[in-house]
Formats: sequence, C-alpha cells, structure tokens
Amino acid sequence: MPDRSVDAHTRSRTPGAGVGHPTLATARLTLRAPAGSDVARIVALAGNREVSHFLARVPHPYSAADARAWLAYLQQAHAREVAFALDDGTGLIGVISFRALDETPEIGYWLGREYWGKGYMSEAAPVALGWLFGATATHAVAARASTVNTASHAVLSRAGFARTGPDVAGERDQTFRLDRAAFFACMMI
Repeated sequence: MPDRSVDAHTRSRTPGAGVGHPTLATARLTLRAPAGSDVARIVALAGNREVSHFLARVPHPYSAADARAWLAYLQQAHAREVAFALDDGTGLIGVISFRALDETPEIGYWLGREYWGKGYMSEAAPVALGWLFGATATHAVAARASTVNTASHAVLSRAGFARTGPDVAGERDQTFRLDRAAFFACMMI
C-alpha cells in the first residue's frame, strides 16, 4: 500500500523560510511563493474564462495590473494570507492559497485549463494543507466550491474535507470543512 502521509510527499527546500514563504515539493510539483516573473502566466491562465468562471475573487478579463496588485497584496498580507505557485518545472501552472489565517483559514485554488484532469491539485492540496496544519495553530480549514465544479469537490474530498452545506437547489456554492484530526486520519489511509 502506498504511503500517503504528508511527510512522504513533502520536503522543505528552504528550511527556516518564513511562515508565509516556504517552498514545498511533491513528486511532480514545486509549491513556492508567487513572483513577479509569474505575472504573464497568471494573466494567461487565470484570465481564461473557463478558469475564472469558478473563481469568486478573480475578475474577468484579468490583467497584468490585476496580477501585480495581487502579488503586492500578498507581500502586505503575509500574516493573513499565504499563496503557493504550483510549478511543474515549466513555470506556474496554478495557485493554492489560504486566506484569513488569523481566523478559520479558507483554502482557494485554481489551475490553468490545460492542466485540468491530471491530478495536480489532488497532489498539491494535501502538501499545502500539511504545511498549514504543521506551521500554524489552525484547527480547521474551510472551503467553497461551485455546485457544478465536481472536480473541485473531488479534490476536497480526497484531502478529507466534509461538505457542510448548502444542499439547497439554486445555490451557487457548497461549503466544506476539514478539521486537523480528520486531515491527518485521511493522510494515514
């Protein structure tokens, strides 16, 4: 049986890095701080209508000024929000982030359209969550996903999230929650 523990899939490439800017790795990805050199890829990938359709905080069209403003915000919000660029060796292919770190953090993520269906987010999410639970006193993480975004529901389920609501017809988003204990129990399977 393969080892799905967080330690088996994470290795810090920058020991002692600040809480907001660690570098993590999986078998296929490096999770690193987004940088100014990523602006063009962020615009091209997050600016795709199919991608931005599922994102509550990304405008469409998405401009280079939007990407630079987001990067500047991250520099100022390091104690409240942390983001990881997902890099497959060719450059940024998506982002995973945690906001409201001083409350119950909420996970958010996206991948460029051409990277969908390849398991990248299912690979990255447990590593990022493992870092969050290990580096902070967080007891739970919240998530929201569009009711029609079944791929996102699958990512959350694989990471151990449980749906908390709503199940009401016509609602755009469903909410999810992951408790620390449930995450570690899920990763030991």
